Amino acid sequence: MSQQIEQDEPIIREILEEKFFFVRHGQTDANLAELAAGAGWDIELNATGMSQARALAESEAVEHLRAVKTICVSPMIRARQTAEIINEVIKAPVVIVEELKEWFLGEWERRSWHELDFRVGNPPGGESNDEFASRVKKGLDISLSHPGPVLIVAHGGVWHRVARHLELPYGEINNCQFMHLRRSHQSDVWSLL
Repeated sequence: MSQQIEQDEPIIREILEEKFFFVRHGQTDANLAELAAGAGWDIELNATGMSQARALAESEAVEHLRAVKTICVSPMIRARQTAEIINEVIKAPVVIVEELKEWFLGEWERRSWHELDFRVGNPPGGESNDEFASRVKKGLDISLSHPGPVLIVAHGGVWHRVARHLELPYGEINNCQFMHLRRSHQSDVWSLL
C-alpha cells in the first residue's frame, strides 16, 4: 500500500537556479589614455589592471566565484591575464573561447574614443555591428554550454553585446567589474543581481 501512495503523489521537481558571472579585464594603458583597443590591439594589463584583478580575487565576490566550474575567457592577453589572477584563488578549468574577443575596430583601433562617431555605423575596415553581435552570441552560447556556473572574462564591448542580447537594463561595465547573472529556469530571462 505504501508503494501505491508513493506512486500517486505528484513528483515535485526542484527548480535549479542557473547563474553565470562576467568580469571585464583590468585596466590597460589604452583604457587609461581613452584609446580604442579592439581585437586589433592585443595590449597587456598595466600595473593598475593587475592590482584590480588581484583586488577582485581578494574581494567578497570571490565567495560567489568559488562555485565556478569553468572559466571561459577571450584569447586576448588582457582578458587571459585577468582570468589567470582570479584563477589563482578559484582554481577552475580555463577554456579559451575565440568568439569572446573584443570588437575588431579596423581603422578605429588606437584612436581616441572622442574622435569616433558610432552613428556612422560600422568601423571602416573592421567588423560590422551585426557580425560582432552574432559572434558574441555564439561565444555566450559556447561558454554557457560548459559545466557551470561559468565565469566569462572578456571585454567591455563583449559585455555590451551580451547585455543587449539578454535584454539587461544597461551595457556599461568598468575594468574588473563583476557581474552576477541568474535565472530560475531556462525559460526565464536572465537578470542581474
